[in-house]
Amino acid sequence: MIYLTATPAGASVAVLDLGASDPVRVYVGGLGSSTGVGFGQVTGHPLLGGTGRHILIDLIGSGWSDHDDTFGHTIDEHAGTVIAVLDGLGLTDVTLVGHSLGGSVVISAAAQRPDLVSTLVVAEPNLDPGIGSFSAEVAAFDEDTFAATEHERMIAELRTASDTDSIQFSRTLPRWSARGLHRTSVSLIADRPETFREQFYAFPGPRIYISGELSAEDLDPLRGAGVDVRVVPASGHALMLDNLDGFAAAIASAHVPGDDAGTIH
Repeated sequence: MIYLTATPAGASVAVLDLGASDPVRVYVGGLGSSTGVGFGQVTGHPLLGGTGRHILIDLIGSGWSDHDDTFGHTIDEHAGTVIAVLDGLGLTDVTLVGHSLGGSVVISAAAQRPDLVSTLVVAEPNLDPGIGSFSAEVAAFDEDTFAATEHERMIAELRTASDTDSIQFSRTLPRWSARGLHRTSVSLIADRPETFREQFYAFPGPRIYISGELSAEDLDPLRGAGVDVRVVPASGHALMLDNLDGFAAAIASAHVPGDDAGTIH
């Protein structure tokens, strides 16, 4: 784990840098999660482990990165942190991989600095304003109320759950800054001059969209825009927990032309 200064106040972003060869894949996890936790098993999977270089970035205010309540925590600012990591490590021609919130962040990063990115891989990101159940739940409160009571209430409720997804979430959500989580949620579902969907469609390189079969997303608009769509069987939004093999296969084959809506077993 290395730490790079990422905000004007001096907060550092935690970066797990594994491997040393091409291709270089850079990962960003979802809202309330940690990239290291969410993608740890993915990068260690036999299809990916030992192949190429894997860089896992915990966004400011999450995971093992510093908290900084002077930071705006907008999606574009989080994307700026990802860009700063790539520039700091001297990386170009990378594959950006993002899940959920992380997908929106890497789309923004690629839109800001397409010169750094060869391939864009997103798994069920927020593409359109107002979309996102957890982000909308958080954003429904004002920031002070959420920071004072609701963040801890959500964590306490998760700790009483017994399903695997909630148990993991109950361990990563406390590592988020309450104000950072709220500001990120508000930004994630807000109206934008150019939507994440429009930015994704405009990216000039290969675009891969990974969807869980059980999420039952409408994928036709993506296919119509020429996006390489890959469906992971027997999985919902938590693709890496529901079907690790299928999710790892979808990422591992990102440099291989797909069959447009191919199913990854």
